[in-house]
Amino acid sequence: MRELLKRDVAAPVVSLIFFQSLTIMAMNAFGNAPDEVSNSYGIPESFTGIFTAICYLSALTFGLFISAPLERFGAVRCCQVTLLVGALGMALFTLATPWSFVISAVMVGFAHGPMNPAGSFLIMRQAKPRWRPLLFSLKQTSIPIGGTLAGFLVPTLLIFTSWQTAMLIIAAAMTLTAFITRPFRDRIARRHNNNSAGQKKNTWEPIQLVFQKGPIRELSLAAFILIGCQACVVSFLVIYLVKEIKLELQWAGLIFGLAHGTSIIARIYLGILADRVIKTKTILGLCGVITGICFFLLAAFPAGGSFWLLCFLGIILGNANLGWVGLFFGEVSKLAPDGKAAQVTAGSQIYAFGSFVLIPPIFTLFIEHANSYATGFFIVGIAGLVAGIRFLSIKY
Repeated sequence: MRELLKRDVAAPVVSLIFFQSLTIMAMNAFGNAPDEVSNSYGIPESFTGIFTAICYLSALTFGLFISAPLERFGAVRCCQVTLLVGALGMALFTLATPWSFVISAVMVGFAHGPMNPAGSFLIMRQAKPRWRPLLFSLKQTSIPIGGTLAGFLVPTLLIFTSWQTAMLIIAAAMTLTAFITRPFRDRIARRHNNNSAGQKKNTWEPIQLVFQKGPIRELSLAAFILIGCQACVVSFLVIYLVKEIKLELQWAGLIFGLAHGTSIIARIYLGILADRVIKTKTILGLCGVITGICFFLLAAFPAGGSFWLLCFLGIILGNANLGWVGLFFGEVSKLAPDGKAAQVTAGSQIYAFGSFVLIPPIFTLFIEHANSYATGFFIVGIAGLVAGIRFLSIKY
């Protein structure tokens, strides 16, 4: 355990947790203020799925080009710069014009793009193998932390102020964090940079590495399906709870926050269990199956049903659907060729999180035509079961 507390390991990883938490909160902000934002923009609430898709398309695109900057400047420095860009994007979002909708989503996605490759870059270079699954899970707690902050903070702020002020508060937090983490830049990464700055980088190498190695490709394809379920939680859970279950926004935000908040604990205990007690791919498979069951139950939940039962269901969904991503990145990093963890993570991120680009717009179109979130959630439940079975069937 003493190894984990070394400054070269702990400080950069903690910095990345702060960075990614804020980018996730920014990406989830629209979904936790759907009525207010959509009224100002003059668009349906379901367009939160379009915003999410643009964010992830931007993140995946910029993620292709992040390997060389990581080598040259270090993980923390790269993330500081992109976080400032994301803060500017959140400020632009408050203008409520068509161009600000698109440009702000692109800028927030740009801020999120380097987070997972940066985590792999640090952990694979600075941590011993036996601690890597736990560190990947700890780093990935940033995602539910960000979701929890969005679920609790944004609806609460709307009680006291406008949605524009809430977005500017998020922008200010991103800016402040970028500056106060300056002392924690990763020294080992910088030393490595001096030896590798002159090497020529292949932009398409991340995609090629994933496609060439069978187990990584199969894991990424299964993750694509299961992350599609996650995209629907992030983009549409609050809207579903408000529109069809008839909850007040603050209570829907509470359930959204509970799902994300409790998954922080899940990421830690799943990281401890992985490859020590249960094979990682088995955990991934079980998460998929439980996710499918949770979506079936949500789809069948009656309007005005038990709030406490919804809270319990949100907690189970959060543990299963939001708690596994760190294990996935840890597994593909473990299977990566020597020295290629950041590239493989960037590539698998493109395959897996491409689901955030495709699924929310498709779900939005479905809702606009079918006018039934419950039917959509039932279909998502089937996808969760398919992903779980696929994870369990992969052999390597």
